[in-house]
Amino acid sequence: MSDFSAFAEMERRSWSDAARASGYVQLFASAPDQAIKSLLDAAGANRDLKALDLCCGQGNVSEALLSRGCRVVGVDFSPAMLTFARKRARKSRFIQADAQDLPFPDAEFDLVVSNLGVCHVPDQPRALAEARRVLRSGGRFAMTAWCGPESSPCFASVYAAINAHGDPHVFAPAGPDFHQFARPDVAVKLLSGAGFSNIESTTVDCVWNLKAPEDLFEIYAKGTVRAAMLLSKQPPENLAAIRSALTARVRKQFSSGDHWRVPVPAALVRASA
Repeated sequence: MSDFSAFAEMERRSWSDAARASGYVQLFASAPDQAIKSLLDAAGANRDLKALDLCCGQGNVSEALLSRGCRVVGVDFSPAMLTFARKRARKSRFIQADAQDLPFPDAEFDLVVSNLGVCHVPDQPRALAEARRVLRSGGRFAMTAWCGPESSPCFASVYAAINAHGDPHVFAPAGPDFHQFARPDVAVKLLSGAGFSNIESTTVDCVWNLKAPEDLFEIYAKGTVRAAMLLSKQPPENLAAIRSALTARVRKQFSSGDHWRVPVPAALVRASA
C-alpha cells in the first residue's frame, strides 16, 4: 500500500473534532441519508439478522437497521461521531474501533453495510478483508461511495471551482482514490481480492436541496474533511474566488423553483461472502 499515513492522521484528527462532526451532521448528512434504503435493500437487511454498521458515523444507518428488526453493532474511529450515534440509535451497540482491525471473531455477522464510510479508511483492501472475515459464509455486504465528477454534477462543480481558483501550492495528503468504488471494474477487483463474490454495482440518486446557492460551499467547507482542508488552507483571495465561482455555478445550473437542486449520485456495490 502507498504511504497514506498523513491522510490517516488527518481523517482521524478531523473526524474526532466535535465541531467537524457536528458540521457533517447538520450540513452534509441529508444527501447520504438518501442512500440508506437502497443500501439496506441490497444487503437484505431483515428481522433478527445480526448487522455490522461499518464506519457508522452518526448512526443513521444503525437506526434504519433497527427499524428493520436487525440486531445492530456500529463501529467508527471517531468518538465525536459515536456520541451522536449513541443518542440516535440507543438500542444499537457502538464500539470505537478501526475498520482495518475489527474487534470481532470470524463469521460474527449476517450482513455488513457501510454508507459512504470506506472512503475514509487509508487501507481499503484491508478493511474489505476484515468485513469479509467477520461475515458468515453466504452473508451479504453492501457499501456506497460517491460518484466522481464525470457523473456527479455536484463533484464536477466543486472540483471545477477549486481547480480554477485554488492556490496550486495547496494540496491534501495523499490518500486512496476517493471515487474508486464508483468504477465497477475497480470495485470488482477490490472486493474479489478481499474474498467476496457475486459483486454488483448500481447508482443511487442523491441530491442536495439548497435554500441558497451559497449553501453548497458551506457544506463542503464545514461538513467534510478533505475538501474542507483544501479550502481552509487557501489564501483569502483564492478562497473568496472559489466561493464566488461555486455559488455562481449553483445559481446558474441548478435552480429549481424556490430552491437549488444539486445532484450528487452515489455508487452502490453489493457482494456475497
